[in-house]
Amino acid sequence: MKGVVYFILRFLGTFAVLSVLYGFFIQKYDTAEIPTTDAITRYVSYQTRFVAEKLGYDAEVARNHHLIYATEEEQTMDSLFFNGEYAVSVEEGCNGVSVAILFLSFIIGFGGEWKKLIWFIPMGLAFLHVSNITRIILLGVLNVDFGGQGFHFFHKYLFTAIIYAAVFILWIWWVNAYGKTGSKANDNLQTNEVDPQA
Repeated sequence: MKGVVYFILRFLGTFAVLSVLYGFFIQKYDTAEIPTTDAITRYVSYQTRFVAEKLGYDAEVARNHHLIYATEEEQTMDSLFFNGEYAVSVEEGCNGVSVAILFLSFIIGFGGEWKKLIWFIPMGLAFLHVSNITRIILLGVLNVDFGGQGFHFFHKYLFTAIIYAAVFILWIWWVNAYGKTGSKANDNLQTNEVDPQA
C-alpha cells in the first residue's frame, strides 16, 4: 500500500512540475505582442518537412500561419504544404510534449534503477517523437493525396489512440523488465526457488 501511495505522489508531483514549467514556456509565445509558434512546435514542423521531403514531396513550412487566419485566442501554428497543397497545421498540442510529460511522470513515479532510467527515458522519448512525426506525416498525406477523407476520424481517434498505445507499450515494457516491482518479483522468485539437489 505504501508503494502505491509513493507512486501516486511521485507521478502527480512530476506531472505537476513538468506541466507548470511547460505552461510557462508556452505562455511567453502565446502572449507575445505578436503571438508566435513556440520553438518545440516549430522544430516538429521542420522535422516533419524533412521526412516528407525524404518521401518525395516538395514540402514547405508556413511559419506563424495563425497570423493569416482568424484563430482562437492564443492559438499559434505552423502549417505544412506538400507539393504546393495545404497538408496539415502543427499547433502546440500537436508537438507531442503532453504525451512525453505523461510518459516521464509514469516512469519516474514507478521508479527503477537509475542506470536503466538514463537510457530508457531518452529511448522512450525518441520513440514517441518518431511516432508523432509519423502521425503528422500521415495526416498530411491524407489531406493531399486522399482529399482529406476521414481526416477527422484519423486525427481525433485512430492516430491519437496509436500514440497513447505507444506510451502504454513503453510503460508495460518498463514495469515488466526494469521497474522496481519487476526487480522485486525476480528477487522473490530467486529466493523461493527450490534447490534441485535437495
